[in-house]
Amino acid sequence: MSESKAAFLKQGFWMVAATLAGGVGMTLVHVVVGRKPEVYAQFKSLLAIFYVVGAAQGGLWNLFAQQTAAALSLEAKATVVAAARRTSLWILGLMGVVALFLSVSGGALAGMLKLPSTMALWATWGLILATLVAALIRGLLQGGQNFVGLGIVSIVDGLGRFAAVAVILLVLDGGSAGAVTGALVGNLAAIAFGVWALRRFLAEGAGRKGGSVPDGFWPLTLAAASLQALSQLDNVFLQSVVPPAWIGELGQRYSTGAQIGFALTQFTVPLALVMFPKVVKGAAQGGGSNALKITLVSTLVLGGLAAVGCTVVPWLPVKILFPTVPTALSASLVPWFAWGMLCFTLANVFLSDRIARSDFRFVPWVAVLAVCYAGVLFGIRPLLLSGTPEAAFRTVSQLLCVANLLLLALAGFFSRLGSADATVPGRSGAAPAAAR
Repeated sequence: MSESKAAFLKQGFWMVAATLAGGVGMTLVHVVVGRKPEVYAQFKSLLAIFYVVGAAQGGLWNLFAQQTAAALSLEAKATVVAAARRTSLWILGLMGVVALFLSVSGGALAGMLKLPSTMALWATWGLILATLVAALIRGLLQGGQNFVGLGIVSIVDGLGRFAAVAVILLVLDGGSAGAVTGALVGNLAAIAFGVWALRRFLAEGAGRKGGSVPDGFWPLTLAAASLQALSQLDNVFLQSVVPPAWIGELGQRYSTGAQIGFALTQFTVPLALVMFPKVVKGAAQGGGSNALKITLVSTLVLGGLAAVGCTVVPWLPVKILFPTVPTALSASLVPWFAWGMLCFTLANVFLSDRIARSDFRFVPWVAVLAVCYAGVLFGIRPLLLSGTPEAAFRTVSQLLCVANLLLLALAGFFSRLGSADATVPGRSGAAPAAAR
């Protein structure tokens, strides 16, 4: 099924605008927290734990987006809704187990991450739980191509986080636990709006009983965990290994550059969100889609321009987003983060296309890459700590860039492999689970 290029670009630019609006809110959160360098370093490490440990959110999001996009009948949609209810119960049960672990080992974990108490860890636990539920909701919205609802959820999440964090930190003088709690408040507001936006879809499956977690959850979760490790593990690593004397500089020098790299992804990742359900629906109907090509070109142009800008004037995004941070501290790291995140977003486009077609052959290889990346990080720990903070942070940012360049090479290889399979009779790739 051939997609209208104009319609795709209209939906894509709406998602870019909505994600940017939400991203502005989330970036302002970092600006507010960044006023306290030691709190900011703690906050970034907690968010990194959230991204890595909560990686199942990526699996849930992609899984239910795929299932919903491939549900072409009312009965199929009702089955997806029933599966979503059952999955929500599994989420609550698993997070209950995590709560038991945290109640026993929370003190030791807080000490390792140089946190003043376990309150920040409990706030992170709540944020992970809320984000898993929110991921399921976002997947249903994305798969149903309800991009208006999905975009508003992003806006509510980002701006809600900023408002809550600003009050907690600036008015109530909270620390890292308060900052994470503010993020949780924004997420809960996004969940409430997402449920409202899904009211008609949820009503269609209200009378159906049963429903199980759909096939494909574990490979999707492993893929999401590996991707999160490749983009977030550096923050957890540095927070856990650097000496206390480096913490302030970690917040101002490294975390600032890392956040700018993340902010650049907000220009391009939304295009993959629009692409995904179109590829799934085209495959379920036995047709094709030109969404991959449009998304890849758009991502390369937008992300490439941003990366070039960060290379030519690396001090400018620091000045705009973190006006209280001396540009001389982090400007030299900005180009590494910019190009590394460009590689990451381009790889995300290729891999989203493979996931949409239920082609998970790339998953073990990406997982191996993530493990190797983690091994190298911890392997060079003595070398990093023997030098200056500036040299150590530059080395880690360069390693992050190289890891994501290798990820892009892997993604491109499996995309070519999948395209070659599609040209061979009888090897058009696996159909989405809901269509089989």
